[in-house]
Amino acid sequence: REFLVESHESLAQLDLDLVTLEREPGDRETLARVFRTVHTVKGTAGFLGLRRLEAVAHAGENLLARVRAGELPFGPDVATALLRAVDA
Repeated sequence: REFLVESHESLAQLDLDLVTLEREPGDRETLARVFRTVHTVKGTAGFLGLRRLEAVAHAGENLLARVRAGELPFGPDVATALLRAVDA
């Protein structure tokens, strides 16, 4: 129950942060916050045995890691993929 409440709040903030990144793709602080949120969801889902959720979060985390490393620019395709992960 606690996980669901916390995750719901985190995902709502994640939506807002992704919109911010669409407007300001170079905002490193927001990017770091998005990464931490996805990482936390992944870790908690794994701890609770929610493997499908863990896999979705892991994919999002991998994508964000590439953006953070400068391998991939944050653009519409990345934003769409991450928003779809949030919806999933």
